[in-house]
Amino acid sequence: MSARWMAFGLRRPDGRRDRGQILILFALSIVVLLSFAGLAFDIGRFYSEKRFLQNAADAAALAAANALSRGRTDAEAKAEAKAILTRNYLSDPTGKAAALPPDVPVYASGHAGDPVYLTNGILINGGDVRVSIQNPVDWTFGRVAGFETNTIGGQARARLQADMLPIAVRHYVNGPGPNVGAITPCPGDGSGFTDYMATSYTSCLGTQTDASLRLEPSEGAAFNASTPDDDPTYHGPIQSLVGQGAAPGNAANFRGFIVLDIRNFSTATSNVFYNGVTASTGAVELKGIEGAYIVAGYPGPAFPAATTPPDPMDQVGILDGNSAGLVVDEMITRYKPGDEVTCAVYSGVVMTIPDFTLVVPPVVSIGTTQNRNGLVSMLVQKNTAFAGTVTTSAHADPGDPATPTLAGTLAPLTFSPQPATPDTSVTWTTFQTTGAPVGIYTVWIQGSSSSPYLTDHYYPTAINIGGVVRDFGVPTVGSIAAQSMSIASTGLTATQVVTFATTHQSTTAFRGTVNLSVEGSVASGGVLPTGIGATSVTPSSITLTNSNPFTSQDVTVSVNGGSLAPGVYDLVVRATGTNLDGLPVTHLVPIKFYVATGSTSLNYVDIMGWAVFRIVGMQSPNYVSGYAITPLVPDPNDPRLRHGQVPKLVPWN
Repeated sequence: MSARWMAFGLRRPDGRRDRGQILILFALSIVVLLSFAGLAFDIGRFYSEKRFLQNAADAAALAAANALSRGRTDAEAKAEAKAILTRNYLSDPTGKAAALPPDVPVYASGHAGDPVYLTNGILINGGDVRVSIQNPVDWTFGRVAGFETNTIGGQARARLQADMLPIAVRHYVNGPGPNVGAITPCPGDGSGFTDYMATSYTSCLGTQTDASLRLEPSEGAAFNASTPDDDPTYHGPIQSLVGQGAAPGNAANFRGFIVLDIRNFSTATSNVFYNGVTASTGAVELKGIEGAYIVAGYPGPAFPAATTPPDPMDQVGILDGNSAGLVVDEMITRYKPGDEVTCAVYSGVVMTIPDFTLVVPPVVSIGTTQNRNGLVSMLVQKNTAFAGTVTTSAHADPGDPATPTLAGTLAPLTFSPQPATPDTSVTWTTFQTTGAPVGIYTVWIQGSSSSPYLTDHYYPTAINIGGVVRDFGVPTVGSIAAQSMSIASTGLTATQVVTFATTHQSTTAFRGTVNLSVEGSVASGGVLPTGIGATSVTPSSITLTNSNPFTSQDVTVSVNGGSLAPGVYDLVVRATGTNLDGLPVTHLVPIKFYVATGSTSLNYVDIMGWAVFRIVGMQSPNYVSGYAITPLVPDPNDPRLRHGQVPKLVPWN
């Protein structure tokens, strides 16, 4: 050892020892790296197997659903699913084919019978198919760490759904019937009253409201291309589904081409739009969008089940007959005679938005104890398309616990005639008080009609009990003008300025504070719609006096759409206060809140239900003809429509 190292009491480094330590560390790191590489290899195999099993499950679920759509039994559909799995298993990337799912389904522990927890098996419920498969895959390098096998699985769910076409087919022609002397077999040529949703041989019997003599159509014999109308005992009469010959009796320019993306014709401004269509979409662009659904399929949203009266979301817009050639050509591209399709069915009458209105007095006066039976009247008016009757009723203000209607000091209002046929006058046959408190309160007047679809309109009427002089209104005393607010899409915020005013600048001014808030309609008991966002009135209170600038004041009503679906929602601004005389005054301002709606043509059709039609003839660009092979059903996903439904993969849960 040198004197320098010895002087510091140190030993010279031993290079051979250091090199040995490095070699040990290197060897250990190589082992670790190789272990991670082995685990990565195994995990990669598992992911590959996962993708493979998922694809196999998808194919099996779709195969089973396809079998159901062709009328196969559940057992036959399961057999087709297993056949698809058997073929797919031949190319398993692990080299170890999975076992076919057992006949008795296996569920996760504690969840027997719950389809969501199916782990191995095939379940069929109506048009809903679930396939869950498993394959235990051996670890390779993971065995070093004690791993033996890893069970890999795949799950797929397919459901038969209506393949929605932009076509509406007539239910009746030459209605309402009956045909004088009609007997079976009917000619089935549409020459007289004809129900296209009955068998051809019984289609001329009865009336639109009496189908007791008619039989529902069914599949019958297989399609005969040379004589397509060879089984009229079972199938419906041949008719033009779209194009020439498909026009209803009241609209020669409509030939069955509908707009799936424009719905809700309950009012002139209630249209709801989907898939990029707006109120300003031009006719040429619109027919291109709708026609493309023939080949590409309609992306949704799905239609609700048909109801009576019709659901507004089952009301669809129509396209001019000159556009029908486009949809005929698209049908020829995708289908051929003998193919079966699901089509919407409408009555055979094109509708124009019908509506009525009540002309209700904004303020009605009565004493604290007085009988004014038969002394107040209001008008019921309609547009030219409305052909129904209107029933009138009255409702207490749900947000005012002091209202004399609830206390019984204001007798329940009654009206005559009931129902009323517009245009006419309706009288308040019962309007009387007994010891009612002095003040101005609000009563809601409801007009209701069930034909051609359920329509309800609500109107607030102020009841001035005891001759209250100090009042306010919108924008002047005695007037409560309905307000409209709209947003272009869900989640946006709409604002509306509302002006409240007292009486003239005199000693009879209101001279008090008015508190303001937003609430739901009387139909919902004053509760705001579920999903609505923030609502406010700014300022939330105002003071109305007999001197400027306080004879009238503006407030800003703000409503956020939140998660509300497209549609029209009834809201109310409540304005209530105490005047200089210490008397309560309440007025309600109705608001129509439009979410993603607009206005298009006033013409539409009411979808009555869906049926499967077998195509029997096609001629470009003129027409596609066919006949019904199922009865009319309200739900487009009803299992009875399997022949015209298509399988689609849907989420497992």
